[in-house]
Amino acid sequence: MNKEWFSDYKEQILLNNVKEAKKVLLDNIDNNQMIYRYSRGLNRDLHNLKNHKLWLSSAFNFNDPYDCGFCFQEDILSELLGKEDYIKALEKYIPLKREDYDLILSSTDIESAVQIVFQNHGKKFPDSFFKSLRNDASECMDELKDAVRVVCLSETYDSMLMWSHYARNHTGYCIEYEFNKDDMYYSSLHQVRYTKDRFNISKKDILEGRKDIIDKTVCSKADVWSYEKEWRIVTENYIKTRPSKVDPKTRCVLYLKDNIKAFYLGAKINEKEKSEIIEFAKKNNRIVYQMILSANTYELRAERIDNV
Repeated sequence: MNKEWFSDYKEQILLNNVKEAKKVLLDNIDNNQMIYRYSRGLNRDLHNLKNHKLWLSSAFNFNDPYDCGFCFQEDILSELLGKEDYIKALEKYIPLKREDYDLILSSTDIESAVQIVFQNHGKKFPDSFFKSLRNDASECMDELKDAVRVVCLSETYDSMLMWSHYARNHTGYCIEYEFNKDDMYYSSLHQVRYTKDRFNISKKDILEGRKDIIDKTVCSKADVWSYEKEWRIVTENYIKTRPSKVDPKTRCVLYLKDNIKAFYLGAKINEKEKSEIIEFAKKNNRIVYQMILSANTYELRAERIDNV
């Protein structure tokens, strides 16, 4: 490994310059990047495989409750929420008068104006007011979370835990994909970073329109997940962003037939699914490996299947 570029990569990560770190990484790794996708091997998975499809998932269905989420600083409320949102919240507490509406709509300090409205009505400012607004802001976060779709991949094909968690307890299979810089989805391929702290989005982030927000939210996970060594293909949720321009039958899938390099069959895969994958591999001139449980260690090894 060239220590000079790797030191630069680590420095950018420590400085939280995710975009620059990714550029350093992609400029220095091999042109061909091998990434693996674990699959349960259910009927739908096999159907997608035979049709060269790869399903794009919603973060709401992931097993990590923090996945693709983030927290926000208090100063972001005024940026995420409009004055109409504050008025709607006020109407739950006070029968507003015309002068109240005028005060809120003309104010440059919305939070102070809200407190003045309560005072003018002889009401104590309730602690729950901004809590309810934060709930509204959380709904905005959910909308941002729903704006993307994700394919989860891994750097490794021989992880005991990954086979157990994502390949139906070793009865599924794993696909090896090869990406190079000329591939359509190469720029959408992101390495997941593992950290103890969630990304804390601020008003400044919103105002500056930071392009690395997606990287820092969709591609950041708690360090307890680091064993996954995950990479992600991140795309728009075309159902939301371009509903009129997308074929309803294909809007949630990627076509990566040309990127498939090999198949790895789970150590406990059944004969029917094994035969189906081998048949598919033969038709498409792909390599097949059988995962074998070691007799002496807690490890897996891949053994190539002949005549495929």
